[in-house]
Amino acid sequence: MSSEEPAAVLVEKDEPAPVVADDAVKPTATESETDKVPPDATAGEGRATGATDEEDPSKRAPTNPHKKRKVALTFAYVGAGYAGMQRNPGVRTIEGELEAAIARAGGISDANAGDFSKVQWTRAARTDKGVSAVGQVIALKMVLEPPGMLERINEALPDKFEVFGIDRVTNGFNAKTMCDKRRYEYVIPTWAFNPNGSPEDGFEFTEEIRQKVNRVLGNYCGTHNFHNFTVKVRPTDPQAKRYIISFDCSEPFEVDGERFVRCVVLGQSFMLHQIRKLIGTMLAVVRGEISENDQKFALLTHQFAPTPMAPELGLFLCECVYGAYNNRFGSVHEKFELAKHGDKSEAFKRKHVYTHIARQEREENTMRNWIRDVLQGERSLRNQFDAGMAASIAAEEQLDPTRVGQRSKKRPAPESDVSRGVRDSFNTAMSEAAERAKAKKLKSSFNDRNLERADAGQVATQKRMTETPQVEVKSHIPSDELSE
Repeated sequence: MSSEEPAAVLVEKDEPAPVVADDAVKPTATESETDKVPPDATAGEGRATGATDEEDPSKRAPTNPHKKRKVALTFAYVGAGYAGMQRNPGVRTIEGELEAAIARAGGISDANAGDFSKVQWTRAARTDKGVSAVGQVIALKMVLEPPGMLERINEALPDKFEVFGIDRVTNGFNAKTMCDKRRYEYVIPTWAFNPNGSPEDGFEFTEEIRQKVNRVLGNYCGTHNFHNFTVKVRPTDPQAKRYIISFDCSEPFEVDGERFVRCVVLGQSFMLHQIRKLIGTMLAVVRGEISENDQKFALLTHQFAPTPMAPELGLFLCECVYGAYNNRFGSVHEKFELAKHGDKSEAFKRKHVYTHIARQEREENTMRNWIRDVLQGERSLRNQFDAGMAASIAAEEQLDPTRVGQRSKKRPAPESDVSRGVRDSFNTAMSEAAERAKAKKLKSSFNDRNLERADAGQVATQKRMTETPQVEVKSHIPSDELSE
């Protein structure tokens, strides 16, 4: 999945409001789409109109003489067939299609097309190859005249790609930095929770199972060190700390005769692969491949824990939330929120996203193959967790399992029966894992993933007997990305 700037440490409360430019409430800038631009400004790859240096300039779309306005576009797409959200010359991307459609509709002049800096283009979140979105947001300066701009953009877009609305925003609006929460959905066929793993044996997803799923998902809520739920991040990296506000499983619903559930997570920001690993680990726990104590261990330890990563198919960006912006500037412009496009977004999900997931699963057995190859594969999750727990005990880590699963800042008293029971269960699981590791002579694996996450000194220690040059792998993980 692609990458972007690392986020700062996220904490559970007292988060500062996003910084907004001082001139954000000033009238929108009045520069024109006819601003003078050097003749070669649009040369090169990525021009939305598809023009090249050899084309006759007279064949380019005429320049729109109206003024540019700062706006935010809320839109949805099915990610199949795209190389991700971010524009990348030479491949088909979401931003490439959207910019081309805006240019054909007259919102971006030919002189400015192909250069995001000229229109102050920003995106709320990146999504990777195959990942869909319903509620994605970009901001830019574009012209809105003549009337009917939204309709012209949608006419120029390909199938399963729709802009819900164009909203005026303050001149200092930034789609990424002013987004204070992001909501994602992961859609799972109900049979995937069956320990036998078969969709044909009449398995029923009961309310009791849903409550267990919600309890396991609830363990992720709050501020935790999620270094085991991403890649190339050390446990000591500040960016490993993330705050998850809520994580819940819906009641079953039907798509094309198949039953699914939605797992909906709301958080400030997410790292590379994070949600897919959260879902994969939850499925492993509910199915009985590993225990809830193993899940807690992965959240608490600085040791490596082999959290399984679920397929990308069921995942999509659901909503970008601008709470602090709306609180500060709601009186200047109308509040910017997905709720005003609620009917359109729900219709798009049911018509395009859910049906795409159901059809892909039916045709390619994506989830079934993942369960067979990852959860039940030759590399036993149980053995790898046992080795990690043995290494944790050897390192004399002090892990407090009562820190996991608390949605409020008030935790059980340290000496309460609840706390003692949680600690006793966790410590017993750790001891039994260490005994199994000793009996099987297991060692915590130090594979490529660990090498990437280790510091230069650890790399040198592990490879001192080889003549391979040492290279330190720097961590650079996106703050709000679900990318491959």
